[in-house]
Amino acid sequence: MENAMARDGRIMLEFLTRPAIRHPRADTLLVVDHAHAPVPGGAWAGVVTVGQPAPSPFLHGTGCACCAGRGGGLAAVLGDVFRRRATGALKWFDRVAVLPPEGQESAWRAALSGDIVVKARFAVQPPHPDSA
Repeated sequence: MENAMARDGRIMLEFLTRPAIRHPRADTLLVVDHAHAPVPGGAWAGVVTVGQPAPSPFLHGTGCACCAGRGGGLAAVLGDVFRRRATGALKWFDRVAVLPPEGQESAWRAALSGDIVVKARFAVQPPHPDSA
């Protein structure tokens, strides 16, 4: 990801592998699944998790009726971080790095591919040739 933003103004989104998280970027938000959290924040703009159970019965959790149709949680998380970035609840970021569970990158990509909100806000980068 050489440019911070896509030419059309969308936020760049890249899938990472475990070794790549050793090189945090201050302009990048890291998204991980709850099984891999906590990941040291280091120089990341922030770290958020996907699939974390709701801490209260009054908060949304993975699989809630309103978010279940949005990619099983990842798309809903991306929508939420976009809102939190815009309102100042998260440190400003120009990129998003997603660290899926091992062997799940294709499934997570597929979950995002049909989400029009994600497509409107994020420029999902194609898979790296070495990630297959």
